[in-house]
Amino acid sequence: MKQLINVGTNYHPHDWPRERWPVDIQLMKESGFNLVRLGHLCWDSFEPSEGNFTFEWFDEVMELFAEAGIKVVLDIATRPAPTWLHKKYPGIDLSDRNGNRLAAVHRYMDDVGNPDFQKYAYRFAEVISKRYADAPALYALGLCNEVGSGTPSFSEEARRRYVGWLREKYVTIEHLNLCWAAHRWSRKLNSFEDAEFPVAGAMNGAPERMLDMWRFFSDEQLVYLKGLRDIVRRNAPNARESTNHWGEHPGYGFDYLKAYRSTFDIPGVGFYPGVNPEDRNALHGTCFTMNHRIGEMDKPIWCLEFQTGSFGAYAPPKGVLRMYAYLALLFRAETICAWTWRSMLGGEEQYFYGLLDHDGLPGRKLDEFRQFTSELDKLTDLGLPYMPNPEIALAYSYEAFKVSENQKAYYKTAYLKQVITTYQVLMADNTECNVVNLRKIEKDYKLLLIPGHCIMDEASAQAVRQFVEKGGTVIMTAYSAKVDENNQVFSSTLPGRLSDVFGIRAGAFERPIYHTSDANEGGLQKERMNLRRESPRIRMGDKIMDTPIDYYEILEPNTAETWAVFTDIDRELPAVTANNYGQGTAIYTAVPAQADVLQALLEGCYERLDIRKGITTPDGVVARQMGSSEIYVNTTALEQTVILPAKAHSLFSDNVVEGEMVLKPYGVEVLEHSDLT
Repeated sequence: MKQLINVGTNYHPHDWPRERWPVDIQLMKESGFNLVRLGHLCWDSFEPSEGNFTFEWFDEVMELFAEAGIKVVLDIATRPAPTWLHKKYPGIDLSDRNGNRLAAVHRYMDDVGNPDFQKYAYRFAEVISKRYADAPALYALGLCNEVGSGTPSFSEEARRRYVGWLREKYVTIEHLNLCWAAHRWSRKLNSFEDAEFPVAGAMNGAPERMLDMWRFFSDEQLVYLKGLRDIVRRNAPNARESTNHWGEHPGYGFDYLKAYRSTFDIPGVGFYPGVNPEDRNALHGTCFTMNHRIGEMDKPIWCLEFQTGSFGAYAPPKGVLRMYAYLALLFRAETICAWTWRSMLGGEEQYFYGLLDHDGLPGRKLDEFRQFTSELDKLTDLGLPYMPNPEIALAYSYEAFKVSENQKAYYKTAYLKQVITTYQVLMADNTECNVVNLRKIEKDYKLLLIPGHCIMDEASAQAVRQFVEKGGTVIMTAYSAKVDENNQVFSSTLPGRLSDVFGIRAGAFERPIYHTSDANEGGLQKERMNLRRESPRIRMGDKIMDTPIDYYEILEPNTAETWAVFTDIDRELPAVTANNYGQGTAIYTAVPAQADVLQALLEGCYERLDIRKGITTPDGVVARQMGSSEIYVNTTALEQTVILPAKAHSLFSDNVVEGEMVLKPYGVEVLEHSDLT
């Protein structure tokens, strides 16, 4: 039967002797691999000096994979740029926050917005995409490797590009001064040329300027990726394209949801939950990243890199790699591509362990991949890749992340913590969601979750308003709708642009714990104390929730109804409000995303909105329904007992199970319910 899931590895033939290539390819074929990713991180292996292209060695590699029947994802390796290009054009080098040029001693030290970099990168992309467009083994082309990782460049040349970006956006210097609140602290600009990057040493500038700086760097990366996309689509129209970009990178990144539909054919990701599955934030964050990359596209995702080991860590616990593979399938993966085939001998990833040991012999990890590929033959009727139709949307914003990171003195609960907490509640229920761009929601949903969305531009506010007006239910958490599109705090009633929709005024707030900030007001060092002033709890109906509360907003209901209150403070205050607006309901929580509060609200929404809740499982067991079948994945190191609603047949063991099923640590089971009496 045809294997519907791609399983393979990342291979670096330039690292190994030519006589080793057939040995590795035969091992891959024997392991059931049907795909390999090649070409990344080796521009100078194709172009060792300017204009001197040496593709003959790679032609042989492509022919060998074609003969083996293994499809190739060929990455267009434009990062890192070759040393010869950095030496010819030092402007490609990054500059630090003080404008000092940094030698390219590590990967991803290239300024992708630099015109000289783009000239040569696009030329290389043209040559390699044309050469292999019709190669028998070619399946897809990759738009470079991990764009979004690294750091931005603060060079003078980059500043001039930034000035041009500002001029195009604001047109007049008066408009820029207004949007930047430049009258504050005597910071007015007399011309666009006066604009600087708002960073110097350890100092950051005003929040309005910081947000625009990150928008500029984001736009440059998106423009660069679109340039690669155009080359690929022009030269190799029959190839798919994807990339394992790093839009979520905390120190750089870009606004992926702003342009993902027009930039990427197939969403791609690096699946890196780490080698310790007990780290739930990392595990759940990896699943969230997959959802983020898919967005609202009705497409599966390619795990172009997939965790095998780590730096100095040989492998996760036994059974975890197989477990990770099945977990990825439940989050719409179509491709599992191990990083990496063979453990690294040298370079920046020395002691990063792959499927093969340093001497080229297989370890236990390859056995887990072989088991996975052999089991896929039993799953051909499941309808993989799994493609659900979620009824819940979860809003995510690159800009909200940047805003909250810049003003940590106020946004004490990090934006990403709110997002992941919300996502974890959905994961615990095994309930599907789509991650959406609030500025442009494309599909119909019954429920929209907006955790800590601190920036509320006009387009986002209108999207929320219309969603509720038309009958949708929204749950928005504290810290939301505090600043406008210029990153200035609303002078109108909060939540900004939406106070009437939620039927409340969110004015003052309290911090029940001792507050400190990095600002040293008055020149006196403030002591960081472990002090709690209050211990409020939340009462919702008959239920008391006593998760520690470090921040709560004082809500003044206008048209809203109070659904929950704070207790154990000097007076009861609304903790959750709900307002009927149009045909829908707008719910606001006075605390940041808190699992117990969200869980209670979601339970009510499942019933009231007739939302399909996921399969009930013990904590840590992820499950999905696929037609008449169910896949269960135990992500924990504990044996877990799952209560089954009906008799089922195991596709792995051929046994009939009834009543309950025991999953071994990191175990996986696939049950079929049809044809049973």
